[in-house]
Amino acid sequence: MNPSVPPAKGPGGLIGPNTDTPVRVPNPVQDDTEKVVVSPVTEPPVPQPDESPEHAAMRAKIKKFVLTVVVIAALGGALFGYDTGVISGVLVYLTPDFGLSQTQVGIITSSLLIGAAIGSITGGWMADRWGRRMTLLFAGCLFFIGAIAQALAPDATVMIITRLFLGVAVGTASLVVPMYVSEISPPTYRGRLVSMNSLMIASGQLLAYIVNALLAPTGNWRLMLAMAAIPAAALVIGMYFMPDSPRWYLKQGRTADAKKVLEQSYFPENVEPTITEIKQSEAADAAVKASLGDQLRKPKVRALFWTGVGLALIQQFVGVNTVIYYAPSTLTQAGMGDNAAITSSIGIGIGAVLGVILGMSLVDKIGRRPPMFIGLAIMIVALVGMGLIEQLTQSTATGYILLALMIVYVCAFQLGVGVPTWLLISEIFPAPIRATAMSICTFLIWMGNFTVSLVFPPLGELWGASTMFFIFAAVSAISLWFCYRRVPETMGESLDDITNEAES
Repeated sequence: MNPSVPPAKGPGGLIGPNTDTPVRVPNPVQDDTEKVVVSPVTEPPVPQPDESPEHAAMRAKIKKFVLTVVVIAALGGALFGYDTGVISGVLVYLTPDFGLSQTQVGIITSSLLIGAAIGSITGGWMADRWGRRMTLLFAGCLFFIGAIAQALAPDATVMIITRLFLGVAVGTASLVVPMYVSEISPPTYRGRLVSMNSLMIASGQLLAYIVNALLAPTGNWRLMLAMAAIPAAALVIGMYFMPDSPRWYLKQGRTADAKKVLEQSYFPENVEPTITEIKQSEAADAAVKASLGDQLRKPKVRALFWTGVGLALIQQFVGVNTVIYYAPSTLTQAGMGDNAAITSSIGIGIGAVLGVILGMSLVDKIGRRPPMFIGLAIMIVALVGMGLIEQLTQSTATGYILLALMIVYVCAFQLGVGVPTWLLISEIFPAPIRATAMSICTFLIWMGNFTVSLVFPPLGELWGASTMFFIFAAVSAISLWFCYRRVPETMGESLDDITNEAES
């Protein structure tokens, strides 16, 4: 089946060409300006039994090109994960080397997140002005320079500054990688390829834990940080040879360049129709943006906006990043040795990857809401257990029990919060506010990450980690109530249906 050819309508409903296999097509939604807005619903390709060898060879060539582009771009997601995860092992050795207080530990950890918040705001502007390719090249250079600079930092002040700049790269990648992948991928493969970014982020964090474990016997925290320069260099070199997205080329009036890229990612008969579709879509977006202020004053639109804001805050204030950033430190305080604590963190990374894979497999089968309820319920139980364990006498046994609960918690987070949140904030907003609302939610996610990462070490020292885990359990319980009352089920529904459900 051609990546961008819509299915034909048969006697039994919507069917793919030359096959009886049902497929879904975009949901046409009438917005308030009486223009049709398309909410894309992508499906895996339906093979054609009578596909010619030439057609099959072309399909394989398209897949190879698109996969190459996505893998290289997704290095930005892997670097995002690595740089946010590696600090967990670094802090075990950095804290005594620099004589850091718990407040300084929080500032060093969270400085990257301030930069990420800045990058999430400026990244969109850079991507529109310079192009997706050049913006990712810029982010790759920042990743490389930042990795080397923080590894050479002589004191806490320089470490904070270098992590701030590194954070700009993280924030830029978090916004531009999914944008670039979605614009260069054929609609048939787009859903899975964009979701790959979440998997790469979790995989990057797992890689950070593995590197930390391998270097733990040496205590060489500088090398832990410097290792990020290798994938950063690969990102820069790879993106140098990649094209920009067809959509950006057309925005610049470079139709020939857009056509050249589309000829590598679409079947020939779909190139010209796709160019026409992108131009019409851009014109419609321009008309919608002109009425953005009016759209935000509408009660239903406001309701959806606040639902998205709530999801963004939930993702951070349930405390997941206190586990990702401070797991070795917490496990050490619970009775594990330094090397054992760092090595055991690999289990947390594996739990996160498994949670992402499970979440990706369920959200299109049973919906968005059920995984959220299941995940949040398990998180509450795990957090209460972590709080109780922290009250026991420190020992190796309590350390391993705490580790097991952390693994369960992180896996449940990815299932119930991580995957659904990123998916929902890309779905629940009507077209008139989608781009702006997503940008605001992304910014809030990073600022929430910053706040929690900053206050956890000093508050944990003041109140104890046990109290903090109980607080996160209470927040998770409130989040479960919020999601039950406010979050709509978006699987297979139009934007009009989503709006009505969100306010019911």
